[in-house]
Amino acid sequence: MGKATLLNLLRLKLKIALPLLGFLAVINGLWSGSLLMLVSHKIAGTPLPFFNEYDWLIYLIFVLVSFLLTYFFNGYMIKATLIFGKEMTLQIIDKLRLSNYESYLQMGEARVRTALEDVRTLESLPAVFITFFNSLIMIVAGLGYMFWLYPKGALTIVVLIIILAFIYNYRNGIIEMDMDAKRDLDDTFMRFYNDFLHGFNKVKMSTKRSDSMFLEHITENRVKAINLNIKAGLSAFGNELLGDYFFYFLIGTVLFVLPLVFSIDKTVISGFMITLLFLMGPIAILINLMKSVIGYKIAFARINEFNDTLTDNLNDSDAFPLSTSKKELLVFETLSINKITYQHVDENGDVTFELKPINLKINKGEIIFISGSNGSGKSTFINLLSGLYIPKSGKIVINDLIITDDNRSQYRDMISCIFSDNYLFTENYDNFNLLPSNKHLVELLKKMKLDKVIRQDEENNRIFQNLSSGQQKRLALIYSVLEDKDIFIFDEWAAEQDPEFRKYFYENIIPDLKSKGKTVIAITHDDAYYQYCDRLMKFNYGEVQDQLV
Repeated sequence: MGKATLLNLLRLKLKIALPLLGFLAVINGLWSGSLLMLVSHKIAGTPLPFFNEYDWLIYLIFVLVSFLLTYFFNGYMIKATLIFGKEMTLQIIDKLRLSNYESYLQMGEARVRTALEDVRTLESLPAVFITFFNSLIMIVAGLGYMFWLYPKGALTIVVLIIILAFIYNYRNGIIEMDMDAKRDLDDTFMRFYNDFLHGFNKVKMSTKRSDSMFLEHITENRVKAINLNIKAGLSAFGNELLGDYFFYFLIGTVLFVLPLVFSIDKTVISGFMITLLFLMGPIAILINLMKSVIGYKIAFARINEFNDTLTDNLNDSDAFPLSTSKKELLVFETLSINKITYQHVDENGDVTFELKPINLKINKGEIIFISGSNGSGKSTFINLLSGLYIPKSGKIVINDLIITDDNRSQYRDMISCIFSDNYLFTENYDNFNLLPSNKHLVELLKKMKLDKVIRQDEENNRIFQNLSSGQQKRLALIYSVLEDKDIFIFDEWAAEQDPEFRKYFYENIIPDLKSKGKTVIAITHDDAYYQYCDRLMKFNYGEVQDQLV
């Protein structure tokens, strides 16, 4: 997928519209110029240079053609506007799902959300573009008519408009910097807001933390943002005021300056005045659109930056066609981990945690438990084993086939994971048979004592999920069993279960999976049930201290 540059997007959405746009420009130019000429000559009482007897018919024809063309073209632009936002949103989500997991963690949820907000900002671009284009054509037609009336006077007006444009451009540069800084503050605010929502229980447990988050971070951020908004708003208002009163200056120039400098007929003065009044609307529209242009520039810059980051991280097999290695991965017998290492680094590139070289061979149907204190490397190892993290060094080999970027996606398809921060999707994206007719599902629900708790949506083949955290983990386990993968990874699944289900998990679920030839790797601190594993791995400070059989 290419980069979402402004030029590429305009080419994409206006590919069909460009010929129409050119035709519309000709019609609008002729329409605007003819209208000005007709009105000016009628007021002055002078005949038209052509078709004077049919001036009313010319006027009617141009109005009708302009109406029909504008109606047809704007209909196209309405559809283009709706499709524009949809395609940009889908492009971002598609690239995001194909990027590697580590890149997603580095970007963070807040950055992804603001990227979609930028897309919503850009959704109105096609409609704004046509409004800008129409106004510009009318201005060009009006100035063209002025040049036809009296070139020297028209040149004076053009010079004054150019001076105004330079002033606008300078002031808009300042506004753009303020708005860009404000967007940075908005990104930071979304990060604070996510912390507030996701860690609300921790916020409630500490007055100091709550006050710090609200007063020193959220409030301070919003105060800075509103100050920048006020500054930018006042500057934008100043631009609008400058534009409004600039018209009075132009009118004064036509009425008082031009007659003194040049020998101009009253008919020309009248034509100039009518043209200026005609141009007030289009120029006012352009001035008002300048604020939108600033927002579009900032949104495009951020979308391009975000898109470039995603493009640079499309090094996963998700982003490429399936290789022939998928056939070799379908039959799992052994999984070898050869001296794999991993490093967590901070924003400055400093290593904050290192997983030392690990050697391990896992056989089909084997049960492996992993224990260790918090921060010992268990979850990092699980993320490496599941294919979410890419090893710093070393390799993972399955059935004598080395896992690389070309086949990592197929490797992950062999593994079913329930993470400690497990999330249940609101929709049945795996297309499981979740209907009461599925006897296997009914049996699992009864075993997990969820048959009386859950509500099934038979029409949409899904299960409603207003469950407790422990019940959600049990439902996640049912989904995992329904996946019927070769390898199951459970990260402290039993931690939120009562003693009854904890016992059932170790004494029934795991042995049942083993009897079916499934491999289970589980992080657990339940030492009372270590007897149910074939091997116990103990992690400590990024190293495997023991592998007990």
